[in-house]
Amino acid sequence: MEPDEDEPSLCYRLVKALLTPILFWVLIFYLATAILTIITVCEAINISQNNPMESTVQLLGVKGLELTLAPGAVSPAFDLLVRVDNGHIYDEYCESGDITVSYAGVPLARGQIPSFCVGSKATVSFTVNATGEAVGLPDDVFRLVSAERSWAVAQLDVRMQLGCLPDWESFAWSVDLDG
Repeated sequence: MEPDEDEPSLCYRLVKALLTPILFWVLIFYLATAILTIITVCEAINISQNNPMESTVQLLGVKGLELTLAPGAVSPAFDLLVRVDNGHIYDEYCESGDITVSYAGVPLARGQIPSFCVGSKATVSFTVNATGEAVGLPDDVFRLVSAERSWAVAQLDVRMQLGCLPDWESFAWSVDLDG
């Protein structure tokens, strides 16, 4: 009986039966190695550390918190130090905006935030001078500020808006007036 030419030989079938499981496990090994390498690289570049932008404000100086009718009364003015931390990994953030300083809901001063750029995972600090239009403080606000300052609990409300509508970002802080 003559062997069929279309049918694989016994040697071919034997090699195929032995090598197929070995090739399967070699392929699994290389896939597992590739996945572990990708995970290690992702951890090395801290993809999980993509944090939102944060900011802080510090009061550097204050003037003009006297009564409107007081001799030598001037407009309220606040010198602020603003710090912006860009927690994003890949994004550079460039913006400008406005800042408002209020006391007990009464706006006292406004200021322009200078244009700034902060790179990914970087920090930028800048000063803002917020000034009021009116001279001094209204009587009821002055009494409240004076009373709260005597108890060391007076706080300013500072609100910063970056960008323009509809994509602006807003930040708000309570800052100790005498802290």
